Amino acid sequence: MLEPGVIPQKEPRLRVGIVLPEDDQQEIQIEFPSDGSFIMEVDGALADPQPGAQLVLRVAEKGIQIKDSPFLKAEKIVFKQVRGDHGLGIHPVITGRSFHWKKYIMVHLPDKVEITRHKDALLVVNELNLETYLMCVATSEMGAECPTALIEAQTIVARSWMLANVEQKHISLGIDVCNDDCCQRYQGLNNLTDHSQEGANKTRGKVLLYDGKMVDARYSKVCGGVMERFENIWFGDPLPYMKNLKDMPETGNAPDLTIEENAREWILGNPEAFCSEAYVPSRDLKKYLGSVDEESRYFRWTVTETNKELTENINDKLGLHIQAVKDIYPIQRGGSGRMILMGIKVVNERGEDEELKIKSDYEARRILHKKFLYSSAIVVEKNQIRKDIPGEFILHGAGWGHGAGMCQIGALGMALAGYSAEEILTHYYPGVELTSIYS
Repeated sequence: MLEPGVIPQKEPRLRVGIVLPEDDQQEIQIEFPSDGSFIMEVDGALADPQPGAQLVLRVAEKGIQIKDSPFLKAEKIVFKQVRGDHGLGIHPVITGRSFHWKKYIMVHLPDKVEITRHKDALLVVNELNLETYLMCVATSEMGAECPTALIEAQTIVARSWMLANVEQKHISLGIDVCNDDCCQRYQGLNNLTDHSQEGANKTRGKVLLYDGKMVDARYSKVCGGVMERFENIWFGDPLPYMKNLKDMPETGNAPDLTIEENAREWILGNPEAFCSEAYVPSRDLKKYLGSVDEESRYFRWTVTETNKELTENINDKLGLHIQAVKDIYPIQRGGSGRMILMGIKVVNERGEDEELKIKSDYEARRILHKKFLYSSAIVVEKNQIRKDIPGEFILHGAGWGHGAGMCQIGALGMALAGYSAEEILTHYYPGVELTSIYS
């Protein structure tokens, strides 16, 4: 596993969680490639499966077992690639874990796959070299048809974030990262192309440094026109390379979005940002998106929810028993227009007015929609008001995701406009140095 704060001198190995205990999966289907490229070890004992064979592994009383073979049980089953370039098929695997785009897919994994039981569920881990992982991340995060400059920039950002290794969200499971948006999207060889391989090979070992330290290069789908400050999203110490910056050319103008009047006009407007339709027309966007992304409006969007839906979601997420929602409003906005402190006026379980204060972008998005709201940079419109209680709320929003660091659609817009990978990176992470740490 990676060591925090250590810049490697050679390509490291990674452990990537594919199926996590929180997924609560009791069984998993395995499909062997037809070229016979994988062997299987059952608690260290070698097995030689038939090429193209399928089997199902399931949770057993004290480990895992092969379905329909109740006497074959093990604590650990490992699959190793010994030849060829086809991956081991694994199904079902969650993508969009805890987000509105959640779905199940089959992935094809290279190198080494380890399956164990963790408490009462399966844990599936893919161990592989960093550069192989990165080839797959670039076109899991964005589509294979993206311009070369975007693929290269995405690969360098993914490598830098991975090696910064700051969050370590899943270290207790013995893995470096998971396979999903919680960390970085990794869908194995599913979307691997010559284009993404070339992007990884051309940038091999290249990372972003700031003051000699690895850059914690976080990114999101769409900033909405202005990037958010690091400390407004994660409440850590400020990072000098992750601050409020306009996602525009030097000649563009963006107002102070911490001022409510400016924020409302900005969110309801259509400024010409790199992530706007001025640079990435909606008719073209689908071919550039990742395979699991939803075809939708990303820069500006509208969501309508009934009072009943909002009330039920707030009660479910916060463990409350409110009767109705009367208003939703910003108390404090960040520089991107996102709410970093949000107020919700409700009728509580006693029938009294009460103010709920929601203290982060993430919590605001989690509470305001059953499947996680796209962004907290919103303007709220109230309709069908009876006795001071709206029947529905229309949320007009800007951007998708937290908005800090690289804006992926903005980087795409820059690449389509002819900017280089280095120009993209220094736009989103000002003051950083692009350097190679291994060849």
